[in-house]
Amino acid sequence: MTTDGDAVLHEQVRAWAEGSNPLVAAVELVIRAGLIYDRAPWVRTDNAWKTSALDFDVLLTESGTLSNGQQSLIRIAASLGQGTPVDLRETTTNLDLTYTQLVMTAIAHTAGLTEPGTTIQHINGIPTIAPYEPLAAWPTT
Repeated sequence: MTTDGDAVLHEQVRAWAEGSNPLVAAVELVIRAGLIYDRAPWVRTDNAWKTSALDFDVLLTESGTLSNGQQSLIRIAASLGQGTPVDLRETTTNLDLTYTQLVMTAIAHTAGLTEPGTTIQHINGIPTIAPYEPLAAWPTT
């Protein structure tokens, strides 16, 4: 359950990530896994500026008490958010259905494919602008 304070914190961290698709995707993964909350050791908050950020290094270091699925999800988030190498073959085997959907959406978001758009397709050898549907969308619940 998200409290009003958590909702404000989520918006602050989202604002911090804004402008970078990979960072936004990483932040969404961690928020939707329920790991952005008041006093989480990996959330850095500046109350004077009313801003918060996610410290991926602390998140990875302090993740020992999390479930295997959560640990896998945050390794993928750290890879998207700051380029930390991750072995997808090993990491994805610990994801359940919900986390797999989130990771797939995060990858689509990183590529800019969570909104409808247009692309160039070659139709009968002629470059043509064609619309496309979003590849994935963040769950609404």
